[in-house]
Amino acid sequence: MKKTPIARLRLVRRPARERRSSERDRRLLEGTIKYQGRFFPVEILDLSENGAFLSAPVLPEWSDSVTLVVCLPDGVNSVMVSGRVRRFGLGSRSQGCSGGFGVQFTRFFTRAGQESLHRHLVA
Repeated sequence: MKKTPIARLRLVRRPARERRSSERDRRLLEGTIKYQGRFFPVEILDLSENGAFLSAPVLPEWSDSVTLVVCLPDGVNSVMVSGRVRRFGLGSRSQGCSGGFGVQFTRFFTRAGQESLHRHLVA
């Protein structure tokens, strides 16, 4: 006896709605974080005006404060911000890191740095 399907289903995934209010850069950028008085190199995998996702050799605890310096691709400008760890995720193979973390920016050290980041993101 030949089996025939009762119904054919086609599952379609709807694209997720973007909830971020600012532009973001998903290119790989380099930077440095200061955490517990020590400096560590980081890969910045997703950067916006409100935060970034980082991969580093150290994994801070939830809600810990970090200071981040982002080297912008123009080679001239860098941005220094304070932030708090808000989420965790996958890390980076190139740095040999098993985990990454999301940082919400709480304070830019200079207005010029904030403006440089804004110009970078809208370009």
